Amino acid sequence: MKIASNWQILRSVHTLSILLIASIISACTTISPSEPSNPNPNNTSSVSKDPLSPSIIIPSRSSKAILEDIIKYRTDKGMKIRSRGKQRVELMMPMRNTSIPTEARMQYILTQTEQGWRVNVRVFQISNPGSKQETVQEITQALADKLAEELALYAKIATKR
Repeated sequence: MKIASNWQILRSVHTLSILLIASIISACTTISPSEPSNPNPNNTSSVSKDPLSPSIIIPSRSSKAILEDIIKYRTDKGMKIRSRGKQRVELMMPMRNTSIPTEARMQYILTQTEQGWRVNVRVFQISNPGSKQETVQEITQALADKLAEELALYAKIATKR
């Protein structure tokens, strides 16, 4: 009986955590209605909503400049850099109001293509981070639409510079 009760609590916490992460990310990627939904028509970038990892190709920018845009945007939203390389960055943010320690992590990976830099993003929910009970769940697919909007924002930034 106690095991079933604990299982229900864990499922409730898990569901709440996913909803909380989704709401935080959606709040972070909202585009105001006054902005056009299509970036510059001369821009050849396009967002791929691959359920495994949404991506966009950003032409005519360096990987360093693109990563700087991502880092600025995400740190302004309260995230912290967890690790960084020349063509990748991982950010994290502790989740509040959860019964167990939980954090959101976002990984951005840039790969060179003939058209420009492809930016892929993945999102994870980490329960009990850093402990023996740590569990990792990828939630990218649940947030694919919001992530695609965010990636389009980086392409838009690129066309303004």
